[in-house]
Amino acid sequence: MSRVPVDSLRSGDSPRLGGIDQEHVEALAQSPREFAPILVHRATRQVVDGMHRLRAAVLRGEHEIAVRYLDGPADEVFVRAVAANIGHGLPLTLKDRKAAAERILRTHPAWSDRAIARITDLSPKTVGAARRRSCEEIPQPNTRVGQDGRARPLDPARRREAARALLAAHPGVPLREVAAHAGISVSTAHDVHRRMQCGEPESAAARRATAPAGPAAGPHEVRRSRATVLRRLVNDPSLKLTESGRALLRWLSTQALDIEAGEQLLASVPPHCAVTVADLAHSYAQEWERFARELGRTQESAGARRAG
Repeated sequence: MSRVPVDSLRSGDSPRLGGIDQEHVEALAQSPREFAPILVHRATRQVVDGMHRLRAAVLRGEHEIAVRYLDGPADEVFVRAVAANIGHGLPLTLKDRKAAAERILRTHPAWSDRAIARITDLSPKTVGAARRRSCEEIPQPNTRVGQDGRARPLDPARRREAARALLAAHPGVPLREVAAHAGISVSTAHDVHRRMQCGEPESAAARRATAPAGPAAGPHEVRRSRATVLRRLVNDPSLKLTESGRALLRWLSTQALDIEAGEQLLASVPPHCAVTVADLAHSYAQEWERFARELGRTQESAGARRAG
């Protein structure tokens, strides 16, 4: 936290269609309590969250105000402003939130309806309706970034067919070239190739019914899988764009041992991330169980040496 001159800050790109609420500013100015730090984008000096507090500080005759700095690209400032104003302070109206969703759809068209709904506190159906209304204006990407942060193709069946056509025309083509040509992963290209060799159909039902089960993961695979899950959570817009979400990610990344802190952060887990976070916590528990067993064996060996 820092204190900076009030005249060094710029008005932010607010999601409030009606602008500043002067009555709210005056109510804040008359309050005897010290204001919580406002959020400021470091590079542009724009106020991301706290314009009412800034105006109230000026009204009080104060020359400085406490700030917390936000680092990151300028195109995320508006998204952060929406997320911050949803979480506390003067609530955004339904009209504000719908307008914010439409704007985020224009700047981040690859984000899923659920991810944008989480940020704007709307239902995914409302965001989906806004997307359909603006399809002609907004160029739609070939992939959609979901709540888990993973990009998925919107037309996987067509992409698999493109891979199949290339393999049929050029049977010896490397699978990496097939993947690049069709816009799929190498593992998906391998699956398409295997099914062609076995004469299996490309229907989704057949793919689900015949998907091979993977071997049990060892310690190295568990750690690698956990790192992959963490990366997905870190890329989840509804986590990385909120203060509580970032706190949760820091806690998970450092394998915090403070159970009380963990319990406090549980309230910040978005419902769609609950299963992923639970799996990650279970993975941490398995590591500690293995560590405890090793300690137990070490203690037993030491006791045997002393007895001998």
